[in-house]
This record gives sequence, structure tokens and C-alpha cells, in this order.
Amino acid sequence: MVPIGYTLLVIGFIFCFYGQTRFLVAAYNQSLWWFFGCLFVPFVDWIFLFVHFKIARRPFGLSLLGLILLGVGGWMAGVVWQR
Repeated sequence: MVPIGYTLLVIGFIFCFYGQTRFLVAAYNQSLWWFFGCLFVPFVDWIFLFVHFKIARRPFGLSLLGLILLGVGGWMAGVVWQR
């Protein structure tokens, strides 16, 4: 179970990274202000997602899928967060 969990962790990280990169590319294609806003200002990416949902839904979905895979992979690998 542990090797499968670590594999899912790596795949989830790749999906998250690719989805976030595609999200920033979509923001850059709209305007440079959206790009820098999504990159540096908190919650602007959520505004961009709701305003331009049609072009931002796939990258957001990839990131969300990656987060789900990260969570399942961490659970399967037995990753424990230190407090």
C-alpha cells in the first residue's frame, strides 16, 4: 500500500503543478494584470476563476484532481503531519 501511496503523491503533485501552470497561462492570455494578480495577490485567482469560468475550469479541475490524489496518496502512504 505504501508504494502505491507514494506513487499517487507524485502523480498528484504533477497534476497540481501542471494545473496551476495552465491556470496562470490562461490568466496571462487574458491580460498581464490578471497574471500578476493571480501570481502575487491572494484570492485574485478565485475571482479570475468565477469571472472567466469557461477558460479556467479545466486547469482548476486538474489542480483539484491533483489535490485529491495528494490526499489519497498521503493517506495510503501513512504520511503523518507533525504538530
